[in-house]
Amino acid sequence: MSETKLMRAIEMMIKTDKMHRFMIDSRVKQIGIHRTQHRILMHLARDGMLPSQKELADRLDITPAAVTGALKKIEQDGYIKRSLGHDTRFNEIKITEKGRALVELTKVTFSKADASMFDGFTDEELDTYISCLEKLQENIKKHTVS
Repeated sequence: MSETKLMRAIEMMIKTDKMHRFMIDSRVKQIGIHRTQHRILMHLARDGMLPSQKELADRLDITPAAVTGALKKIEQDGYIKRSLGHDTRFNEIKITEKGRALVELTKVTFSKADASMFDGFTDEELDTYISCLEKLQENIKKHTVS
């Protein structure tokens, strides 16, 4: 295997990931919400509740302050409601109907964006791409030190 080809493959994988993230972030921005706010809403829509703010920060790989700011903003915008939980040390956070509608809109938006990435691909090419990614993931797992 050529070292030049290997480096090109890695560079292209990293660049493609960044381009995809930029595309998704731009779609979220067009909808009028920040990426972190969106990720919190997606978590709430999926799980029905949030872990502690610290746990959420760890899961999303952001600071607790960023979680706090995002929660304030999506509450102000009417996407969530906070109330004192049964354990008065914690707020209970629930997604509103407006929040659920936004999550559904973003699912459709992202599905279209993701599909557009594969314009012109045949099913066979997509199968090959998936197979290559699976192989990459297996190799990474095999060579990752815990």
